Amino acid sequence: MTKEQEDKIIKQAQDILERRMAVEKDIKINLQNVVQYGAYLMGALDASKTIISYVNWNAKGEEKVYRDAELALATQSKRTMELFLSGTKVAYRNWERNKKGKLVKCEAYFVEHKNVIQEVK
Repeated sequence: MTKEQEDKIIKQAQDILERRMAVEKDIKINLQNVVQYGAYLMGALDASKTIISYVNWNAKGEEKVYRDAELALATQSKRTMELFLSGTKVAYRNWERNKKGKLVKCEAYFVEHKNVIQEVK
């Protein structure tokens, strides 16, 4: 048996002892923290699934430019990510094209539709 193998066995034994001591000493776990952490992880998982399903990762040409603009918009802040994940409409502006007319860059922004109701007398 080599020194590395012995060290590995000792490390595993220490981990087992630490777990047993934690169970025997009846260490209290704050369940509120566990619930909050679980909710955080579920939110992160949902966000990842939404982004992966929404974004066209095989985009080429103009589609790639629009995709990059949307991702840049979504990752600006927590609020923009929230709007992106909630399905807020996205529009584009400030198109830049090269000499051949190919789209090189554009800017994405969120569009909010507001209904204004005015009373007519």
